[in-house]
Amino acid sequence: MNEKGKGVDIGTVFVKCAHKEGDEIIFRSQRNAFFEVEYVGGFTKKIFDDRMIKYVVKDDKLYVVGNDALQFANIFNKETRRPLSNGVISPTEEEALPIVELLIKNVVGEPRYQDEVVYFSTPGEPLDADFNIIYHIKTIEGFLKTMGYTPKPINESQTIILSELADKEFTGIGISFGGGMVNVCSSFMSVPIFKFSVTKAGDWIDQQVAVSVGEATSRVTAIKESSLDLSKEGTLSKVEGALSIYYNHLIEYIIENIKQELEKVGGMLGIVKPITIVLSGGTSLPEGFSLRFKQILDKLKLSIPVGEVRMAAQPLNSVSKGALIAAMAEEVKL
Repeated sequence: MNEKGKGVDIGTVFVKCAHKEGDEIIFRSQRNAFFEVEYVGGFTKKIFDDRMIKYVVKDDKLYVVGNDALQFANIFNKETRRPLSNGVISPTEEEALPIVELLIKNVVGEPRYQDEVVYFSTPGEPLDADFNIIYHIKTIEGFLKTMGYTPKPINESQTIILSELADKEFTGIGISFGGGMVNVCSSFMSVPIFKFSVTKAGDWIDQQVAVSVGEATSRVTAIKESSLDLSKEGTLSKVEGALSIYYNHLIEYIIENIKQELEKVGGMLGIVKPITIVLSGGTSLPEGFSLRFKQILDKLKLSIPVGEVRMAAQPLNSVSKGALIAAMAEEVKL
């Protein structure tokens, strides 16, 4: 029974899938990106097919999709485009739908039996943007149903709780620091108390730093992902210094919003034991991030006792893992 079900992370930067084989959880992923190339009819498509390069043809245009898109973008010294923006299907990219569908098909694969349950991550309603997530959820559901699955949406940050807080009876706060959004969920024994998202996240940091220091966004992203150390003291480069400033702002912004949500639900007065906060997602990967979060939390203080603040065991895989746990529980119930 433990081998039934799949969990899918529909992220702004990556699409990931988790399933279980025996005692091992298997993860598959593709970059959520595409790149338009000129092509010579069937000749180019045959080469791409022979090399198993993933692509979509639409209106006489060819788009390389997933991890291969990044390789082509680097060769041509251009940026990839994303079918998702701020955590949902992009309303400005006409090609978004077939590309998201292809990515999901390649990462999730065929169901192992008809109507296999698959839980997929969804963002919370954003506090700082005027859009809803219904269209995004229903579109992903439609893709998965067409493939033969029984799809179930689950809040992205709630999956962090399921993945990382079994030892705390699924009680605590899970925060997913993604590229397009930061998602937050507070839970008591797996039951969400509040959940929300904000659109200030990893992409926002990169864009703000790029404008502030006059660098290309792609270069800022590369520095953030390869060498940024938030625990480092002393001389910082111009880009590193700006990244540090905007990381501080993002963390303060998240904590202040958590404080406001706590006030709305009455402060969670029934919780007397110190809670655990779990940090996850690609934007949380720089060295020293959890320490920086703790330092700012100590200054701003929540209205509830906080015990441990820790990183998820696998920050890039915790969403798909948590979704898988929900899917396996659903299959057992069925």
